[in-house]
Amino acid sequence: MLRRWLALALRPVRELGTAERLVLFGAALLHTFGIGWGLPSTDGWDVDGIAPRDFLPGLVETFTPGRYFTYPPLHLALLALLTLPVTVVQLLRAPSLAPDDLVATFLSVPVMTTFALVARVVSLLMSLGVVLIVGRIARSIFPGVRSARAWAMAICGVEVAGTYYAHTTNLDLPALFWASAALLVLVLALERDEPRRLRRVAVFAAFAIATKDQAYAVFALSMPAVLVAWTLARPRSGRAEIAREALHCAAIAVGLVLVLDAAPFNPTGFAARVRFLTGPASQDFAQHSRDWAGRLSALEDAVRFFPNHYPVALAPILAAGAFVAVTSNEGRGRVAAVVPLLAAASFTLAFNCVARRVEERFMMPQMQLIAVYGGGVGVVVERSLAARRRALAAFVAVTAGVGVVLGLRLSASMLLTMTGDARYAAERWIHEHVKPGELVEVYGGNVYLPRLSPALTVERVDPRPTKSRNPMPGVVEKQDRLGNVDARRPRWIVVGMGHAWRYLQEERAPRDGRVLPRIQREGLADADTRDFFRALFAERAGYRRARVFHYEGSALFPPRPLHASLATDVFVFERR
Repeated sequence: MLRRWLALALRPVRELGTAERLVLFGAALLHTFGIGWGLPSTDGWDVDGIAPRDFLPGLVETFTPGRYFTYPPLHLALLALLTLPVTVVQLLRAPSLAPDDLVATFLSVPVMTTFALVARVVSLLMSLGVVLIVGRIARSIFPGVRSARAWAMAICGVEVAGTYYAHTTNLDLPALFWASAALLVLVLALERDEPRRLRRVAVFAAFAIATKDQAYAVFALSMPAVLVAWTLARPRSGRAEIAREALHCAAIAVGLVLVLDAAPFNPTGFAARVRFLTGPASQDFAQHSRDWAGRLSALEDAVRFFPNHYPVALAPILAAGAFVAVTSNEGRGRVAAVVPLLAAASFTLAFNCVARRVEERFMMPQMQLIAVYGGGVGVVVERSLAARRRALAAFVAVTAGVGVVLGLRLSASMLLTMTGDARYAAERWIHEHVKPGELVEVYGGNVYLPRLSPALTVERVDPRPTKSRNPMPGVVEKQDRLGNVDARRPRWIVVGMGHAWRYLQEERAPRDGRVLPRIQREGLADADTRDFFRALFAERAGYRRARVFHYEGSALFPPRPLHASLATDVFVFERR
């Protein structure tokens, strides 16, 4: 059985040619470099990641009556299964099943590091899976063109967000993996004119949505458009079959999502999570106003975000590839050729313009999917060579190759920012300069802080209750106003700009549909915290800047901020 599953998993690799294997190997090297970012540790630096801390508690919350977790349970269950041996050992070692005993048993560097690495390796493999799928779709919509698959894979492999999320435990990439698998099956169904394959599309789409809810937007507008176009491309006598299979597809997708999301087992918790998703989970972080001006500005920002993912030089290449794909096919083939384009547009309209958020992770589906049209480079090159227009073939190939190299540079800049993280230098300096017994005060979540030695005397201060915080071993949690620092009198203060920036920014008036997210406005409304941070950074709070840790990068590979996780400075203040 294991050999059969392994053979099935490796089949997409075995069917690759030499060029495609080299591209996949290059993508694997790129997506693996720096995989140990921030480890070993009892927590990770990937903001919104679900490992090492959240996937097991999240799974428990999902199936506890009346309760819910932020994310659906499918990927949580996968990670729980893969880490089951470690979990069983730790459960046997725990003094009891009381929450405090379980936290103390699991919250160790070896266990948490193992959980984080397993989750990151899964993300890495899924990132390579997306590269393979994009290449396979390119082979279908550019039939007979040997190099189309390699070009599509190369462009997809250097996309910045895909490279970053291959190193993290965020759910965005796993959801995209299942969504892209669904789109591949859809393209194959069109290619072979087999409507019954829509049932498989439904299964993969359900897996995507049960991994992260926003994946619905990949299919919300694209599937109806594809089904209508497919129906019109068929003779009248065969159109009813598509209608029947479409109904089966919808029933399977909805039913499977409900089952995977534990709705039959915890209906009240599921309903509460739906209210959460449509309320604070989306609205508190909206960057654009809830009107047409806001939706249009979100659409404008989505277009402007292209350079955050690829070099601008690739934009005309991908646009030309899309044109070649559409004009080179007809009938069902033309419908298949626009599937990635329709999916990208669907996500933009049904998520970015509805949730009114435009960030790298919320543009990654579009940017990975349009890489399919990089296969058009192979079409132009082969046609030019066939027509003995070698100069044109060379120009197109060199231009696209330079675009891929520039994309590689963007991703390499991000990875070097990761491996040169300012928190590493901060950790070394603190270890060398802070003496035992000197009180160190820190602020913000674990993801924004350097790893601190348990030998240090560290207090984390926050006005919120201590029970609401993610614990840090060896750190004393204290509830107090930050402005009350004179009473606490720590010798050192350590704070990351990843946390402090929200209190240092100025509240701006809405402009052209763009607004300050509600969560940030609420932070600025906390006058004590806001005024303390501004006084601290202005050196008016009784503390001076002892050191500022900053990743400089280089002219060739400049710092690359991403997801509030990278290129954030760390400040150490010392009492005057």
